Amino acid sequence: MFREDTKFRHEFKYVEPELRLKASELRLSSFMKKDSHAGDKGFYSIRSLYFDDHFDSFLDENISGVDEREKWRIRIYDRSSSFISLERKMRKADMITKDSCAISADLFNDLMKGKASISDANDPLLNLFIINSKTKGLHPVIIVEYERTPFAAKEGNTRITFDRNIRSSFELDALLADRELASRPVLQTGQNLLEVKFDAFLPDHIGHAIETGHMRRETFSKYYLARKFSFSAVPRYTVSGVSGSRGYYF
Repeated sequence: MFREDTKFRHEFKYVEPELRLKASELRLSSFMKKDSHAGDKGFYSIRSLYFDDHFDSFLDENISGVDEREKWRIRIYDRSSSFISLERKMRKADMITKDSCAISADLFNDLMKGKASISDANDPLLNLFIINSKTKGLHPVIIVEYERTPFAAKEGNTRITFDRNIRSSFELDALLADRELASRPVLQTGQNLLEVKFDAFLPDHIGHAIETGHMRRETFSKYYLARKFSFSAVPRYTVSGVSGSRGYYF
């Protein structure tokens, strides 16, 4: 699926009680800086609209543990439509890579209506998304939203993020809405997510700071958990003028 020269980086995930995560966050804050996007609050919100085809291929590959797989999503930050990112995230075992391009609100609306067209003026990633939408029936299936506290270090190009209040929503037409969405949590109460991303190596002092002695790496997917509990709420979708629905089997 991937080109041989694709550059991947490590991604480790841990679902932990908030008390342990808070302790790790306090230790990291003594020597790591939060990235520039955190602002005065120290965190920001992420809202992502995920896509799948008519056969739920991305979901099925996640469940089956396919070694090389991908996801498509459109993402905004802090409920603002000033920056909208179309993203293709690819995974190979514990390694990940991501391609992205910025799109306008008008283009987003055209994509949702199936009216966007391939053009030489488009970013290649956008053209690929349009092709997949028309040939594979990519359509929106779930929104995932959460608050992220990010730390970054130049050593190892390391990024540590704490993702809290992870929730899913079927308000598929409300990605750009500046309001709370009707949603449900995807983790047990008091549980949140720690993600560790780095290139060739994880610096020892960062690894020691986040380690609690009880941590266990998870094959965690926000997208999978958001879809896992969706069997009783089958959304309607429209792709290029074709309506349909699918009953989920969880």
